[in-house]
This record gives sequence, structure tokens and C-alpha cells, in this order.
Amino acid sequence: MKITAVDTYPVVLPIKEIYGGAAGFLEDCRSLIVRVETDNGSEGWGEATQGRPGNAYETLETMDIMTREYFAPALIGMDLEETGSAVSKLHGIRYGHPITKAAIEIAIFDVLGKFYRLPLCRLLGGPYRREIELVGGLGMDLGPEAIGVRARQLAEEGFRKFKIKIGQQDHRKDIERVRAVRQTLGDDASIRVDGNAAYSFVDARAVLNELSQFDISDAEQPLQRGDLKSLAELRHAVSVPIAAQESVSSADDALAVLEERAADLLKIKLTHIGGFERAREVAAVVGAKGLPVVIGQGSACTTILSAAEMHLHCALKNAQPGGEMTGFLRLGEQDVFGPIPVRRGKAFPPMSAGHGIEVNKQKLQRLVR
Repeated sequence: MKITAVDTYPVVLPIKEIYGGAAGFLEDCRSLIVRVETDNGSEGWGEATQGRPGNAYETLETMDIMTREYFAPALIGMDLEETGSAVSKLHGIRYGHPITKAAIEIAIFDVLGKFYRLPLCRLLGGPYRREIELVGGLGMDLGPEAIGVRARQLAEEGFRKFKIKIGQQDHRKDIERVRAVRQTLGDDASIRVDGNAAYSFVDARAVLNELSQFDISDAEQPLQRGDLKSLAELRHAVSVPIAAQESVSSADDALAVLEERAADLLKIKLTHIGGFERAREVAAVVGAKGLPVVIGQGSACTTILSAAEMHLHCALKNAQPGGEMTGFLRLGEQDVFGPIPVRRGKAFPPMSAGHGIEVNKQKLQRLVR
């Protein structure tokens, strides 16, 4: 089963509402859709999304160029039944570009799942679960009154876990927004916060100590990604558990975080890590220490990327309850990408072959920039 084509479809899709964090604001969904075809007629679909400006150097344009000019030519002719060789070659062609590589790897695993007639989570070693309680995302664009209204809407839809973006220059606004959500939801809701590496040590310590009164389950990446010593010091200075995300781009990074005792749990975004193989390596390192991983990204994307992260979540024994793969919920109405069922705040990943998302190629072609 050899690769005969790697096609790209750069698209810009509307989203329901602006979604903001300290790393920047999303006003649309900028995704590179990748299609891998093999000589037996099988095809697989992957996706990479540009995300917020402050999170990555890869843009829709660079992802498209890297795939067409570098990755596709090197992968043509490779035998996908030797999956490890194909994935290794993908990561060896050019240093970096994890978002682009993740899109191609998702497409490769989608092909394999269809060829072997298995859902993707089965290829990855699972499933440990078949449904995922989703985490409702609350952006920095929402002030104290608006964030309470939105939290109530999500709760009425069945959500019980929530994540609030923080990291504003006026730290009182962060605290008041969290206060508004807790007062709206009551004591039963689980609330996380995400600082997107925006705080200094002094400010992070002050903000998290104040937020502890609201029973915060954990604070994601309050400090800069490379300063593990300060992150470890902060972890011991506050009562709120610390989650590392931007600090972890590989298994080596995960090991460094754990050796420094800089976090209580780690977050895995499939595109930030660079695909399934590297995500599983990180989860294995973290699991060996008896710690959980959080899976998923809330940035706008199609159901392709969200389904891929759901299958990863289902396949990992140490995946923390509560998945953050909610980007597909931010898209406006569209009939290009197949749906993911969501009922009462829970997602039910498609368990057909591959990641389970069907793509209408003709309609997709009309969306290409």
C-alpha cells in the first residue's frame, strides 16, 4: 500500500464568535486539509489549524508550502504497511513544523484505519473509553457579565467542566471573570484556567493564590514555556495544581518537566506535539510517573482534527476525564465535513474505519483559497 498522492486544501472558514486568549484572538478558522491517497485507491484525511497568532510560527501559507514542496515529494512511493518508516521519514525531512506534520500523520493513520477496517483508536492501542465529556471553553473576549451568561448556556447544554482563558494585563479582570463563572455554576462544576504563558512569576503567584478560593482544578501554563525552574517554584508556592502545555513539544520536554517537578499534569495538543506517535511517547513518559494528560485543543477546526484528538484520548489509559477537543463546535454551519455527535456535553467519536469523518471533496474544493 504505497502513497501515490498528497494533496492540500488550504481553507478559511467562518466561526460562530471570536474566541480569545493571552496568545491572541481567533476571528476565523484557518486550516490546511491534507489528503493522502494510496495505490489501492484508499484515501485518508488530516488537518492542521493555524490557531492563535501567539501560539506557533506556522501559518496556513507556510503549512501549504511545506507540504507541497517538501513533505509530499519525499513521501510519494513509501509503503504505508511500514508505518514506522513513513512516520520517521516525515519527521526527518525538515526540522520543526509539528503542526504540518501532524496533519499528514493524521491522514496516514486514517488511510491505515480504512485499509484494516478499524477505528483509529484501535490502531493506537485502545479504546479505554467510547465517549468523552467535553470541556466548555470560555474566552478572554468575554467580560464578567458575558462570561457568566455563556457559562450558563453551556451548563444548560449539559457541560459540567469548563476552561477559562486568563492572562490580561489587568489581573483583577481575570479574577472577576473566574468569580462570575463560579457564582453562576455553583460548586459542582469543574473549572480550569489557562494563562497561555502570559504571567510573570510574581503575578502568577498572586493571581493563582486569589483564584484558589474558587476551587480551581488546575492552571495551564501560567509562565513562559522555557522557564521550568520558575514553573516548579510556582507549583510549590500555590495550592492550585499546575498543568504544562507550551513547555511540552516532545517526550524529552515531558521528561524535563517531570524531572524538574514543574507540573502536576501535562497537556497534549496533537498539532503542537507533531502527531500521534509523538503524542503517545509523551503520554507514556507521563503515565510512567502515574500522572494524567489532558488531550485536545479548543481553537477552531473542522471535525477531522477534533475526531483525531478524540481517538487519541480514547486510546490513552492516562487521559484525564474531560476532553478539550472542542474546536469543531466553533465552526458555523457547513456540510463539507461529517459530524461528531454531541449529547449533554459528551462527544461520541465516530467508530467507523479511520477517524470516521467523511469529506465532500467537491464542496471542499470550492472552499480552497
